[in-house]
Amino acid sequence: MSILPRLPCGWKYAAGLKQQTLQNEYETELPQQHSLHGVDVAVIAYREGNDDILLRHTQEADRVSVVHLTWTKRTELANFPRVEFTGSADEFIRWEFDIYGVGLDDD
Repeated sequence: MSILPRLPCGWKYAAGLKQQTLQNEYETELPQQHSLHGVDVAVIAYREGNDDILLRHTQEADRVSVVHLTWTKRTELANFPRVEFTGSADEFIRWEFDIYGVGLDDD
């Protein structure tokens, strides 16, 4: 079960081939100097119509990050892929509302 039983509007859970594709691109882009390098994470969701992914920190029970992929299919520079947010699952929901004005999806 996900640490987020419901996602903000516009986000979809990643599973199967979609999740693997997003995870592979994230790992390809991540340079050694990146702030998330060496941090165990797993893609759990993606934002539709955008290149943002939601990562669950596997060693921290309630920590997630939003990362904006570049889709260059190569290792990026130190500040890319860009980390948009890191915090708890509840903080992520509040951040989404504050930044994008969206609430939880009713699906």
